[in-house]
This record gives sequence, structure tokens and C-alpha cells, in this order.
Amino acid sequence: MIEDRPVIQLDNVYKTYGSGETAVHALRSVTMTVRQGEFVAIIGPSGSGKSTLMNILGCLDVPSMGRYRFAGEDVSRMTDASLARVRNERIGFVFQQFHLLKRMNAWRNVELPLLYRRVRGRKDKALRSLQMVGLADRVHHLPNELSGGQQQRVAIARALVTDPELLLADEPTGNLDTHSSAEILQILRTLHGSGRTIILITHDPDIAATAQRVISIRDGEVSEGVTLTVAHLSGQPVPTTARAPRRRTRRAAAPAAVDDPPAADPSTAPPTDAPAPGPRPRRPRSRTE
Repeated sequence: MIEDRPVIQLDNVYKTYGSGETAVHALRSVTMTVRQGEFVAIIGPSGSGKSTLMNILGCLDVPSMGRYRFAGEDVSRMTDASLARVRNERIGFVFQQFHLLKRMNAWRNVELPLLYRRVRGRKDKALRSLQMVGLADRVHHLPNELSGGQQQRVAIARALVTDPELLLADEPTGNLDTHSSAEILQILRTLHGSGRTIILITHDPDIAATAQRVISIRDGEVSEGVTLTVAHLSGQPVPTTARAPRRRTRRAAAPAAVDDPPAADPSTAPPTDAPAPGPRPRRPRSRTE
């Protein structure tokens, strides 16, 4: 059951890089709320501002204007140490790149966030997280011994090991095939069913449609609207409030018509009775006595 407590509150948030004529307005008047237990997808094309929004939601950056409250706390008033603690303890990150340490096996990779906090019983917690994502039989495998989908599941287990208030997934299926993507999305839906708060960042309407609610972002502005469909899971419409950005494609210009070449003027043609050119004279070779 979804509680009414907001985990994310953005109020008239702007993010601007640079100043003057060269200023880039990455976010414009973004206002949104994500409540505890919601599964929200944020969809937008490249350059829409979704990565900037993710950085702010994950406390990796702060707004230029406006207010961001995480679980009721004003992020703009937090110190660097407080922001680092929020990132380590209260937000679980899942990225397109798995970011696994190659020389560490699965459970060692999962325990890393706990290692930084010097938590006891790290191995048991890591093993429980791996069991949650269906990798109880792969805990001793190195990353190069796992498939792409399995590596992403290790990354999800690592994000869950601290029992965070928010799971923030940035293009988690971007490097996966359709089958592995479906497995990862099913894990996210299962986690949502257990009460997790999840924000999924994507450019793909099919991926976004697995969420409970979808927000569209374009040119730094957010909006909500229509229903999306996920094709590679069930193929059935998923109730969402979303506006999938339209992709603009340029049609190739039709080749210009080429007129027939003009007929040759007989008056300018070389005479047919002209003698053929003779052989090219050879240079005499010097003889050495």
C-alpha cells in the first residue's frame, strides 16, 4: 500500500549552466512529487534534460533556483558530507553501465556500500540482496563469468543492500537485449510490489510503460498525459499518465531529376577522315664507350 509521505518534492526547480548569452537552461520550472511506494518513469530524448534531472534527484547536483526536498529535508541546505551520506545510505543507484569491479566476485561487489559505512554482517546482507534478484547460485562468480543481465542484477542488489528510501535507475536496460531487459523490468516491478519507491530514467516508451506513472521531459520542462504500452513484456496496455516525446525523423530528399544530356553538335565533332596520330618518338639513349 502506498503511503502519502512524499519522498521527492521539486518546486519550481531550474538548472542553468554558464551565464549570459552562453547560458544553457537544462531545467525550467520543474515541479513534481513522488510519494513513498510509487514507481515513476521519466522519459525523454537525448538533450531533454533527463540526465540533469536525475543528477539533482540523486543529490549529485543541486538546483540553480527552486527547492528540492528529499524525504522532507531541504537538499539545498545540506553540506557536502550530508549529501554524500544521503547518496550512500538513502538512495540506491543503478546505471546503464554496471560499474562492477572486475576482480571481485558478485557478493564482494554488492557489499561495497556497506564497506564504506563499516557495517557488520556485510556478507549476510550482500547474500540476501543477491537472493532478492535471483542470483543466490552466482554469488562467487566474477563479472566476466556473468551475462549482461546477470551483471545488472548484481548492480541492483548492490543498490538494495543499504535498504534505501529511493531506488534511482538510469537507463538500466540500455546495454541489454530484449530478454534480459524484460527480466530486469520484472525485478523492478517486483520490488515496487514490495513497497519500494523507484524512479526509472529512460528514452524508450516501452520501458517507461512498465512504471505505475510516467512523466515526460522535453527541453527541460516536464509534462504528463497519455497511455503507453509495453510490447516486450505482456503486450497489454499499462495504465499510466504519460506523454511520450515524439521522435522527429528527417526524410531523405528525393534525388533531383537529371535531364537527358544534349545531343552532340556534328559541327564540333572531330573529322572522321583525320589521320591517326603517329607513335610517340623515343629519346635516343646515350652510349657509354
